[in-house]
Amino acid sequence: MDLRTHPALQLPIRALGWFNARHPFSHNDHFHGWILGNLPERRARALDVGCGEGLLASRLAQRFDAVDAADRDEGMRAATEERGERRVRVIDGFDAADGPYDLITMIATLHHLELAPALERCRALLAPGGRLLVVGLAREGSVADAVWLTGSALANPVMGFLRHPIPTSVPRAEPPFPVRDPEHTVDQIAEAAGRILPGSTVRRRLPFRYTLEWTARPLP
Repeated sequence: MDLRTHPALQLPIRALGWFNARHPFSHNDHFHGWILGNLPERRARALDVGCGEGLLASRLAQRFDAVDAADRDEGMRAATEERGERRVRVIDGFDAADGPYDLITMIATLHHLELAPALERCRALLAPGGRLLVVGLAREGSVADAVWLTGSALANPVMGFLRHPIPTSVPRAEPPFPVRDPEHTVDQIAEAAGRILPGSTVRRRLPFRYTLEWTARPLP
């Protein structure tokens, strides 16, 4: 059962929504620190899949010789290009990536793709010793998921208040990027990753995200 639709929870959900709109923060940008803290040793080329407005690609460009920023949405590619980062090359989606890459990142992107083929393509594109870092969304499918999402809902206003203690009077606008509900649970994603990317690690994170980390086997 989706707890978000339970009749008894509608009032607190609306109250949390009101508070979160006045103390907003980006769940996706929140995980940039995790990505930047887990970069591979070799930093020649990086690929950010689903680059959005290009903020992460710009940050990676300060640490890599070259960064490919991939997005299927024309508006997102234009926004990334407007940043004018010299080391960032904007490409038309994941299919245009040419590899090999020392790092592949995805934030809120994997659920827009076919899960197994996307993981297989990442494996093929990574250089030996390269690293895949995914921050993703998953649907609820177990008691563990329900606890995770409830904890995220409770943590979200606290994290928002710490970042924006002075409330904004203008509610946050809906994001301009494409939106799609996740199809897979964390357990299903972990199963696919374990099969395709042996040794990968999948963890539930607060708020509302999971992380997937895998390092390609280095050359002997």
